[in-house]
Amino acid sequence: MVVTSNKKSPLLDYCAGAVAALQAQYSMTKVLGHAATAGVAREGLIQNFLTDHLPEMTTAVSGVIVDAAGNRSKQQDVVLMLKSMPRLRFASGHDLIFQEGAIAAFEIKTSIKGQTTIIDIGKNIRSVRNLSPTSLAGARMGDLSWEHARILTAVLTYDGAELPRIAGWLEKLPTSDRPDLYLDLSKGILIKNDGSFDLAAGKDSSYLICKGASVGLARFLTILAKITGVVQTREVKWEDYIG
Repeated sequence: MVVTSNKKSPLLDYCAGAVAALQAQYSMTKVLGHAATAGVAREGLIQNFLTDHLPEMTTAVSGVIVDAAGNRSKQQDVVLMLKSMPRLRFASGHDLIFQEGAIAAFEIKTSIKGQTTIIDIGKNIRSVRNLSPTSLAGARMGDLSWEHARILTAVLTYDGAELPRIAGWLEKLPTSDRPDLYLDLSKGILIKNDGSFDLAAGKDSSYLICKGASVGLARFLTILAKITGVVQTREVKWEDYIG
């Protein structure tokens, strides 16, 4: 199912400019030459953008998410975590983040053109979803439609294959490996059609397609604002992390 919007709004106008700015900064990183160094710089662009545009109850970091059972996620390019929760910091900038503090995890790719990359991303997402909180208790105020301990998973790319093709590749993955959101800063966004988001309609496809980079970014930011804008505390049974 394809969702389109012809409405003009300040948010869409702003997102059009933001996409142009991000793409321009991305182009500037090409002068770095070294792929790994450029990759870190591009992750930083997204991390800084999220920090500037999301409610201040969360902070954007990078690292590995861990639960009390000793399970660890793969390395996450960007993690949104509650500012009220601690993390184990390292000078490298790649921190150890407790499951209960993580709100969202993002995989950032320069370009996604093949199904092999999607499969690898799926494994990363599965490693996040395999983590479990020590408790489901806590308090929340605001929009409570998002599951209390669920970590949103998203993929961001500066340039990828056409959205219907990406959706087809994602639908071939196990359910546990599919991201909630897939944002392409040159084409638009895919939104999981599982009833978690306001756009969910029918079951004719696993993903809703919103074409247009500015519309995609606007959808992406509003979904994140809905999830990160909730005032919440999460109970952690710290003793479970010790023994």
